Amino acid sequence: MRGLSTALGLAAALAVASTGITSANASCARRIVNKSGYIALVSRDGGPWVAVRPGRSQTINYYQSGRIDVALTCGPGALPEQASFRASYDTVAIIDRCYIRFGDGFFEDQLGGGFLGRKETGPLALNNPRQGDLVVGPQAGACPATERAALSARY
Repeated sequence: MRGLSTALGLAAALAVASTGITSANASCARRIVNKSGYIALVSRDGGPWVAVRPGRSQTINYYQSGRIDVALTCGPGALPEQASFRASYDTVAIIDRCYIRFGDGFFEDQLGGGFLGRKETGPLALNNPRQGDLVVGPQAGACPATERAALSARY
């Protein structure tokens, strides 16, 4: 009887350990905030582009490590290929730790990725205010007012 209870105990411990190993995927909800006058197009892992309009934000969920692409465009019908700014970054998602990887790896283990700012990320603020967040700052500017100029022109 003692051998049976030991075997059942070991089987239960293995079942709990295996569920802990298989659930190592991340599940982090983060924000993309657009404080600029551009329309921010964001794509995760080569998927469809999502538009984040000026003064708005969008939630993004990281379930696994991958890549995030960002394009700043003018006008609602502009394509990512017509962007005035375009960048790609690797994302890391492990259990409850999600962040955007950037920088060149210089002292990354000691200080964190991109700590010394050796790689320019402007006009984006990465991992700010939380790890995994992406903010398009107001210094990105705004789209030219060609539409307004065309409407106010007189002939």
